[in-house]
Amino acid sequence: MLSLDALQKTIARSVLGGNSFGLAPLLEAGQFDPYGRLRVYQNNTRASLTATLMAVFPVTVKLVDERFFRYAASEFVRRNPPREPRLSRYGSDFPAFLRTFDGLEEMPYVSETARLEWTIAEALDTATRPARTLADLDKADAEATPDLILQPSLRMLVSHWPVLSIWSAHQDGGEPMHVDASRRRPERIALWRSGESVRFASLPAAQFAFRNSLRGGLGLEKAVSRALAHDPMFDVLGALVGLFGDGLVAHVRFDPNPSN
Repeated sequence: MLSLDALQKTIARSVLGGNSFGLAPLLEAGQFDPYGRLRVYQNNTRASLTATLMAVFPVTVKLVDERFFRYAASEFVRRNPPREPRLSRYGSDFPAFLRTFDGLEEMPYVSETARLEWTIAEALDTATRPARTLADLDKADAEATPDLILQPSLRMLVSHWPVLSIWSAHQDGGEPMHVDASRRRPERIALWRSGESVRFASLPAAQFAFRNSLRGGLGLEKAVSRALAHDPMFDVLGALVGLFGDGLVAHVRFDPNPSN
């Protein structure tokens, strides 16, 4: 007799993968066909997971047509069942799946747009801390070096395709026909949660390097150094004002003995 854990895993594989191998001895005929009852669970589960993907990737749905998206989603669900119980975390591998999916090999902007949409979902699923102000930089003596801790919802994304332009064009009031999705045009994007929505910033290379370095915990000095490597005229004060103005600084810490 199977243990409860083995039984649950066998049923889960059958529901998610459609393979009923090894399940037959566990099914009782009863009044209705047991395999028919199992197919009800299979169909409901796949429909639920497909609906989840459609909710997370609405612009991707528009790019490929709903019928094609449902087909791709069904294949993804079959090959990539959920690994954790929260549906809000399902779909992290979907952009990479679309990159090589039959029919989309010549449309790389589709998987890249999906990558942006997943990044948006991640930001919305992350808590926001109270933002600090520029005044917090004045709370230490002149010898101290400030260390800026950024909002945990901040995400940095680089794409060779105009994914933010594509995404924006498909929002209410946008004009999708005015965006050439198939034309390579790099975009460096910062996005973060603001209340129940997401804010975006399209950044030049130096600004992107500055914020990305701070997000990675490299410290203010290294962040400035990396930004200057991209642009010797990088405006450090302006970058700090923008960082605080966007509400991206969650904590200001001071190190009186910075390491070199």
